[in-house]
Amino acid sequence: MLGWILLGAALLVCLGLLLGATWTTQALQSQLRQQAEERRRLNEEWVAVRTTRRQGEKCPRCGYPLPDQDWYIEQTLA
Repeated sequence: MLGWILLGAALLVCLGLLLGATWTTQALQSQLRQQAEERRRLNEEWVAVRTTRRQGEKCPRCGYPLPDQDWYIEQTLA
């Protein structure tokens, strides 16, 4: 009898974990979709910046010429 009770309890715990994981995924789905869209947008902007940087032209947003050094590396004081 004790074996059946333990088996039932284990099944209930597994069912609870499954339902909890499903509900958590549903609750976070909109936030994850928003983060993925933001990540895609940032990747597109980085590709545009790198392409412009390789061409040695002006910044596509402000129109100023890009500096000769790597602007995304922190400068050190001499």
